[in-house]
Amino acid sequence: MQQSFPTLVSVPQPSVMPNSAPSAGLGARPISLEPQSVTQELARLGAGLGLAALYGLALGARSGGVALLQHALVASAGLAAVGALGVPALFVLLALVNAPVSPSALLATAARSLGSAGFVLAGLAPSAALLAVTIESPEAAAFVTRAGLTLAGGIGLFQLLSSVRAMFAALPPEQRLKCNALLFGFCVFAITLAGRVWYLLPILQGAA
Repeated sequence: MQQSFPTLVSVPQPSVMPNSAPSAGLGARPISLEPQSVTQELARLGAGLGLAALYGLALGARSGGVALLQHALVASAGLAAVGALGVPALFVLLALVNAPVSPSALLATAARSLGSAGFVLAGLAPSAALLAVTIESPEAAAFVTRAGLTLAGGIGLFQLLSSVRAMFAALPPEQRLKCNALLFGFCVFAITLAGRVWYLLPILQGAA
């Protein structure tokens, strides 16, 4: 009598790809922005410029009339000039030294920094309006204006520099030194550019 034995059936094991991607949330993601996120950052930038215009309107209350529009435009133009001229130039310089900074990441950093500066200016707007109307001395009114612009601009610039410098953490010391030198040059350029634009404010030119 012939005895039959059950045949062994091999169970296929799931193949593991050597270069399989890690599960979501466990791996490091590259610094990039989707088109929708880029739109959000541009909207954040526009909101920051609009908030800065509120500070200009508060300063323009000293003279009223057309001065309201002039102060609003110039107050926001100082931040816009840094964003439109300084940030692209910074990216080009950093790209020359192979810094790990992408255009989208720098755009997000600049938008949030300029937005913070505009938010600070908007917070100072009520006090600026009160002082601009009540202070009789043009020199004192100009001093108050400079103080507000310096505070807001300093906060925005510090936030931008801190975020960009964090991208250099993994660089060799020599390359990091070059990037920091470029950031210092950007600081000087941004302060000079914003100061030249804001100097056009009538209240800083001695307008009563």
